[in-house]
Amino acid sequence: MPKYLYHGSYTLDGVRGVLTDGGSRRRDAARQAVESLGGTMDAFYFAFGADDVVVLVDVPDNVSAAALSLAIGATGAFRGTTTVLLTPEEFDAVVRVNLRGAYFASVEAAQRMFAAGRGGSIINVTSVAGIVPLERQGVYAATKAGLHQLTKVMALEWADRGVRVNAIAPGWVETDLVDELFASRHGERLRADIPMGRLATPDDVAGAAVWLASDAASYVTGSIVVIDGGRQLR
Repeated sequence: MPKYLYHGSYTLDGVRGVLTDGGSRRRDAARQAVESLGGTMDAFYFAFGADDVVVLVDVPDNVSAAALSLAIGATGAFRGTTTVLLTPEEFDAVVRVNLRGAYFASVEAAQRMFAAGRGGSIINVTSVAGIVPLERQGVYAATKAGLHQLTKVMALEWADRGVRVNAIAPGWVETDLVDELFASRHGERLRADIPMGRLATPDDVAGAAVWLASDAASYVTGSIVVIDGGRQLR
């Protein structure tokens, strides 16, 4: 279990958070980080219902009734192919999850915070691909860049209601999604592109989320926090 030895401002006492699924390791790291500082964290998912409206599913009753104060959006879809080979169906599938889904999940979380009248923190997990162009990640990168801009617009619109909105943009993270890629013949080259010489751990990402969720970041909104070991500096 990670240990966050921060000063007193890094407390999440009384924080009630929800996390859209971001893979088991990243989800577990976020839950452990929040709970180690006195908060509680539940995982939920979004699905597309009638008329393609985003519907939250698997939300525990006690979360629905509680005053939600933290939401971390970490669900994503990926298609690794060149722009000329990407099909319209694949394009739409990635945009549907990464942009449309993230947009309406954030709106749903914000509406719950508005109703509770106590503000809160929304954190969108995006990607450094939304900042630095990477081959074979065209539509994925476009959705993450779009989510960066949506994060800023939401931060601007919701600031006077006490809801802060920020994004975390990781580089390569040790998750189920990339393990196979880095075990392949491409792994050595990809690792060499990272100045710090390693992938991020889920705890690296969770640590940034803890800071953004805490009172230590109470004056931070509309920011994109990059966690990439210096990858974007190449």
